[in-house]
Amino acid sequence: MAASLVGKNVWNSVAKVYQAGVVQRLNQYGLKYDDILNESDPDVKIALSRMPGDLQVARDRRLKRALDISFKKKPLPADFQKTLTPLEPYMESIVDEMRSLRLERELLNGPR
Repeated sequence: MAASLVGKNVWNSVAKVYQAGVVQRLNQYGLKYDDILNESDPDVKIALSRMPGDLQVARDRRLKRALDISFKKKPLPADFQKTLTPLEPYMESIVDEMRSLRLERELLNGPR
């Protein structure tokens, strides 16, 4: 029992450190976590096509800005990075809905 609690605490500590590193890297490029989801995943691909236009435009702008920052090798200014919320999901509900629809379809019809 005590060993599992210690293991859980260690795991949570490592997870927090990793998450802080991910947030720092996303902030340097001005991205959100949902921006780096794998577009070849069928659920993400459908979610991207069903996403409202304003969210698509904002996502495209963030990706273009990140590409520009990557080429120039100069991160966003620190004061601007402080205003960003990279872990705020904007696509999660759409992807979850597409995944559940796909799984339901596979249960009814079998996999494609």
